[in-house]
Amino acid sequence: MRTTEVKVYSFDELSNEAKERAHNDWLAIGHEYPCAGEARDTMEAFEREFGISLVNWHYDSCGYGYDIRFDGISDEVLALSGNRARAWIWNNHGDILIEPTTHYYEIKNGKRYKVVGPHSRKYRSKVFFDRVYDGTCPWTGYCLDCDAIDPLAYFAFGVEWSDAEKKRVAGNRKLSIDNRTTIEDILRDCADSLFRSLQRDCEYNESMEAFAEHCEANDYEFTEDGELWTGAKEIAA
Repeated sequence: MRTTEVKVYSFDELSNEAKERAHNDWLAIGHEYPCAGEARDTMEAFEREFGISLVNWHYDSCGYGYDIRFDGISDEVLALSGNRARAWIWNNHGDILIEPTTHYYEIKNGKRYKVVGPHSRKYRSKVFFDRVYDGTCPWTGYCLDCDAIDPLAYFAFGVEWSDAEKKRVAGNRKLSIDNRTTIEDILRDCADSLFRSLQRDCEYNESMEAFAEHCEANDYEFTEDGELWTGAKEIAA
């Protein structure tokens, strides 16, 4: 019997060439998308919300595909456009976009002042844009909810997601000039936004950055050339 000492390294300590090998070996094994369950929950919530079916779908880091069936929506509704489409969204699905908040105020010398405290005799005004601006996920709490409804929020409210501010903000689009977009167009855009986000997330989960985070979280160690160390006894460098 003999005892062999092997130097092992964390991922950050490897050379660039060794990191490439370690990353490629990890990709070669194949891994399921870690958020597949959450993604399916959002897809099912999207289907229930609008009475549609997503079928023949697939997604990975290379692309995606799907078919959409409008089983629970009449042709008349699907054809609504412009302000009639916005009214339908407000009346039937406004709760996923807005969170009504009551703001109280009083009038003094012709000016309106916000009131904090007892409100029994004060005027009141409701503001409806809290949720659509803060990016809250309305169905499952998973961020894919927002990705799915982004086109809906953009059409109905003229707001869009800002990566810089990490919230939805007022866009430059004028609602009054968009009279050709139909409910069917919007729902197709929502489905495409959902699957496009899944593809991007799959790409990230296969990236070197994600792999480095995975190694750190699991305390992986490697030999100098990037091979994953699985020995029962090792001596750290």
